[in-house]
Amino acid sequence: MKTIGMIIPTTDNSFFSSLAHAVEKNMAAKGYQVLIADSGNNPEREKEYLKTFTEIAEGIIDVSGLSEVPEDILASDYPVVFVDRKPASDRKIVWVANDDAAAMKEATLYLIEKGCRNILLMPGYIAERQDNPRVVGYRSALAEAGLEFDPLYVLNRTGKGSSEQETQELVMKIMKEGKKVDAIITSSDRAAFGVTRALGKIGLYAPEDVRLIAFDNSPYSTMVSPSITAIDRNPEELSGKACEILLKLIGGEEAEETTIVPVSLIRRDSTR
Repeated sequence: MKTIGMIIPTTDNSFFSSLAHAVEKNMAAKGYQVLIADSGNNPEREKEYLKTFTEIAEGIIDVSGLSEVPEDILASDYPVVFVDRKPASDRKIVWVANDDAAAMKEATLYLIEKGCRNILLMPGYIAERQDNPRVVGYRSALAEAGLEFDPLYVLNRTGKGSSEQETQELVMKIMKEGKKVDAIITSSDRAAFGVTRALGKIGLYAPEDVRLIAFDNSPYSTMVSPSITAIDRNPEELSGKACEILLKLIGGEEAEETTIVPVSLIRRDSTR
């Protein structure tokens, strides 16, 4: 059977798992088996998987944490599609993603319209610290509203612990330091659970004290109280486009360098 490889940063994140599930379903319908690898947010492990897949698979779909494409591993004509995250390269990079900067700007402006002025951003962990477009969108929204950007209000996780635990610890730390926070935007629903746990320990609540928005919009965002306002990143379409483009590359066809899949801001109780 024909084979492709897929690398995701972690299997315990519902967004990445949804991407992998959709890729497997799409490629199975085209007669391919999909070998799925969890890099554990480890750049060296990701490079090892890339090397292995180039030897046994016809192409690769990679949700990469690398800052640069390893040119010594990936030949310029090897079929590879990067999804969500885009490492730098002198070669043509085929990339399928959301416009994270625009999504973050929309979310930040929505909170500002709600009266929030001290918005904490937790943009998410990337193994080799690619430039994060979510920070770009956040800064753009603040500037448009005439608010000053404070780098102390952008908190990055280390990736050493779970997103819930690290997020909880970061939020509790900044709140105990006396920083004014009236809204928080997190990188995932799981990180949002860490926020609600932290707020509860401090005696605060969403949305009464702190409004909350999360990326991903997993099913869990409606199973908690309050339900979480979320940015739906449309993993089904992201995966479908990635598969369609990879098959073109495998077949020797040209493909668009960048494909952007739209997002939706789903308003729920955590920002009411």
